[in-house]
Amino acid sequence: MSAIDSKLSDARLQIKPADANRLSVVFGLLGVLGIGATGLGLLGAETRLATLTSYLVAFVFVATIAVGGMFFAMLQHLVGARWSVPLRRIAENFGAPLWLILLLFIPIAVNVPTLFHEWAGGHELEAIVAAKTAYLNVPFFLARSVTYLVAWAVLGFLVYRYSVQLDQTGDPNLVRKLRRMAPPGVLIFGITLSFAGFDWLMSLDPTWASTMFGVYTFAGSMISSLCAIALSARILQSRGYLKGILNEEHFHDIGKLMLGFTVFWAYIAFSQYFLIWYANIPEETIWFRKHWTYADMGTDWSTVTMSLVFLHFVIPFFANLSRHAKRNATAMTVIASLLIVMHYVDVFWIVMPLFRKTASFIWSDATALCGIAGLYMAALLRRFGAAPLIPIKDPFLQDSLEYDNG
Repeated sequence: MSAIDSKLSDARLQIKPADANRLSVVFGLLGVLGIGATGLGLLGAETRLATLTSYLVAFVFVATIAVGGMFFAMLQHLVGARWSVPLRRIAENFGAPLWLILLLFIPIAVNVPTLFHEWAGGHELEAIVAAKTAYLNVPFFLARSVTYLVAWAVLGFLVYRYSVQLDQTGDPNLVRKLRRMAPPGVLIFGITLSFAGFDWLMSLDPTWASTMFGVYTFAGSMISSLCAIALSARILQSRGYLKGILNEEHFHDIGKLMLGFTVFWAYIAFSQYFLIWYANIPEETIWFRKHWTYADMGTDWSTVTMSLVFLHFVIPFFANLSRHAKRNATAMTVIASLLIVMHYVDVFWIVMPLFRKTASFIWSDATALCGIAGLYMAALLRRFGAAPLIPIKDPFLQDSLEYDNG
């Protein structure tokens, strides 16, 4: 028996389908209850807009984590990475249920005139908004959104399918298929995610524009998906799975990526703010004024804004700076959990000041998050139980098991 066969035989490589399905049912019930409660808010004329904004925040939060996982998997094939092989199946699992994200977009699609009323509400538009109607109109908005979501669902499905087929057959042609699919897939991801950020978030205030917003959306997606992958791996390891497969070298490298994208997110966020502050154009500065505390405007969001500065950058940056932190299970779990929570706060901060003068968390925020995250987790857990937790016949698996940061 070879060294790799010995390691694979000693490791718990697959969650029992029955165990995964039981957890899936629990999360599925939570999701159904959450969606049902959120649906009640959509029925009332006075609560519809507040409920829709809650739903949009939860939708973008979950969608960016899911599509980020798919991107991570494609990126490893693009660059021929060997260290990440034991982590790649987790990322593939995150991208596999992207068909569900397409279905969860339906409530947003049928409520575009309400949610995006600044340009789709049927009223007379300001001159600056009227000039954008060739792009900001309901049919084109829906066509773009469906294009993004279908592209993600197809890519997520193919990456997962080819990888699982490789487990079953060991056919090297499947490796070549994944390699050939990666370059256009990464390009499609970059374009579609950037424009999704423009359409679903930035267009909520059509008088404001930032050419950096697409990159900002990408940075948030990547940091949250990396953290979700690392956290999932730590949870699996703590439950006795992947013994001798995942080691501190793998966590060290994904910790470095988490650190890098933490800095990248902060760099893009500050650059966007600094350029607008320096230019001091009223049409641009008003967006940031709404996200701060000004007595003359009645706004009170400075606490949330500063929490992003310290909890999304300063504390995670210094906490993850040392080699020890990246290789320590408790430290990585805390840092990853914090950054996932702060990704939700980030999306919440982008959307809510445009609809609420003061920072507040209402019941529909909780039900929408439980509903969308619950349904996504139900689908995700079924993927975790349907195939081995690592690509067991990947030609680079041996190299990954012997990987050392040096």
